[in-house]
Formats: sequence, C-alpha cells, structure tokens
Amino acid sequence: MRGLARRLRSNFGIRSARMSIRSQMAWYWRWLFNILMMVVVGGVVWWLVENSYQITGFNREETRAQLDTLTNQNRVLKRDLEASRTSLIERDRQLQIDRASQGELARNVAQLQEENATLKEDLAFLRKMMSSGAMPEGIGVSNLKVEPDGRPNEYRYRMLLTQGGQRKQDFKGRLQVVARAQQGSTLNTFTFPEGPEEITGNVEFRFYQKLEGRFRLPDDAMLRSVEIRVLAAPGGQVKLSRTLNFS
Repeated sequence: MRGLARRLRSNFGIRSARMSIRSQMAWYWRWLFNILMMVVVGGVVWWLVENSYQITGFNREETRAQLDTLTNQNRVLKRDLEASRTSLIERDRQLQIDRASQGELARNVAQLQEENATLKEDLAFLRKMMSSGAMPEGIGVSNLKVEPDGRPNEYRYRMLLTQGGQRKQDFKGRLQVVARAQQGSTLNTFTFPEGPEEITGNVEFRFYQKLEGRFRLPDDAMLRSVEIRVLAAPGGQVKLSRTLNFS
C-alpha cells in the first residue's frame, strides 16, 4: 500500500513530472492557411464589388451614359447663360446710350424752342418798328435779357441792336459788359471781356444785329447790376448804354 501511494503522489502531486502540449500543425502551415483564407476573402469581396450592379440591378454603363449626358447639358446651359449675360449687358449699355441720346435730344429741342421763341420775338419787334417807321435815330437796343445759365454764378445775356436814321454805312464797334457784384461788404466791378483785343470789331451791322454771350462771376460774388455798353470803333466812344438792376 505504501508503494502504491508513493506512486500516485509521484504522478499527480506537486512533485509530479511536468506535462508539455505540442501543436499537431506546424507554424508555417498555419501561416499558409491564414494567407489562403485572406486571399479567398479578398476574392469574394472583389467579386461582390465588381458584380454588385448585377446583384442590386445597377447598370454601370447606363449610369455612365447618363452622367455624360448631364455633363454635356450642363456645358450647354453654362454657354447659354454666358450668352444671355452678354446679351443683357449689351442691352443695358444700349439702353443707357438711348437714354443719354433722349436726354440730349430733349435738351436740344428745348434750346431750339427757346431760340425759336427769341427769333419770333425779335421778328415781331422788327416788324413793328419797320411798319410804324418809328425806329429811333442812331443805335438802339431791345429785348435785353440777362439770366442765369445753369452753372453757379454764370450768366447769359442777349439783345437786339438796331440802327435807325439814314444808315449811310454799317456801324462798327464792340460790346462791353460791366457787372457789379457784392463780395462781402465791398461792391466790385467786373468787365467782360477783359482784353480789348478780344472784342474789337465784334459788332458790325447796318439795320440790326442779334448779340448774345456769357460771363461768369467769382463764387462768392452776388450780382447787383449789369451795364451793357456799345462802343464805337475806332475810338471807343460809348454809343449806347443800358443797365439792368438785380435785387
């Protein structure tokens, strides 16, 4: 009995011999098996990807054709959009030109209407003077007007000069505009034109002559009166003087 117990302790006790477990498959076979499994799985995945359109009913060629069609349509729409933008810009530019032309035409019409009214007024005056025979002897002036001309401190004057009497020869002279304007507390005098060489011989007529022009005062000046002088040439003798006062 004692020998049997010693034998059992030697086989199953703490002092029993160590047991080792060995694999039945070598490691290289195991790696080869893993690689084969990965290849098989990859092949299945690739097959599923390549044939997914057949499985799901998806047609790759049809989709590619639709994509090409949509791309071409998008290109055509972009080209049409650019053409429409260009046409719109051209029409807008033409509209601006037409508006500017209409504005210029309206200004020209207004100016012609004003000139026509002035001519009718001058003609009526001349007819009246000729029919009555009451044209004064020597140089006379009628329809004298001095008005603002749109721009700040710029004025326009116009008048009709006549010559009565025997009229043996043409009257020759020059026109001088003397403007008096208030600048602060000082009343200053401005003469137009300033240089005599600019105005010599600008008046020459036997029966009548229409004159008009413009002059401009400094920005801080307020017009008080305008004197129109007709000077004989040569000599510069004042043949006619008329004054318009402004409040």
